[in-house]
Amino acid sequence: MNRVALIADRLRLRTEIGLHRHGPWWPLLALAFCLLLGLSLILMPALRNELAANEAVLGELRVRVASGAQPVAAVESASARHYQAFRRTLAEEGQVLPSIQAVLDSAARHGLSSKHAEYLRGRDLRAQAETVQMIVPVKGRYADVRRWIEELLATQVFLAVNELGFKRDAIGVNEIEARVRLTIWHHPSQPAGRAAGEVDAEGG
Repeated sequence: MNRVALIADRLRLRTEIGLHRHGPWWPLLALAFCLLLGLSLILMPALRNELAANEAVLGELRVRVASGAQPVAAVESASARHYQAFRRTLAEEGQVLPSIQAVLDSAARHGLSSKHAEYLRGRDLRAQAETVQMIVPVKGRYADVRRWIEELLATQVFLAVNELGFKRDAIGVNEIEARVRLTIWHHPSQPAGRAAGEVDAEGG
């Protein structure tokens, strides 16, 4: 007991001397040091495991390079996927004239009268595609015009409606005049000599 009491007295004396010399901050610093030491002991295994995993990946890459294997293909970007989907919807050159005729025939089936339609060929260099724009003025009931447009979009995936304007002569009149601008997107034509703007079709 005397020995234990002596050790306790010495520790108490050293504590009092430390407080007298350094103030009350050194116990807090010692406690912070112990906490940091404990935290490092906890994190070290996880860091060692991560380092081992990175070394394994690096070793695999070194083996791949040494053996001349091809690198893993990069994930296709969303924009590239959208562009490829767009390319798959393009019409072939041989579908253009039948598509124009189908637009006019559909208008007639829905009871719409159409004047002479206008056509304009174009080329989109960025999309690497060609276009045929149609401006089709029609006259009939609004519901018939709406059903006509819905049928075109449902049956011709390569066709886009760019502009749709309405005109009514008087309030209460069921018949309207509509001006519809359509675009048929198609693959570039094989014969390069065809002039822009040449379309062998006319609206009825």
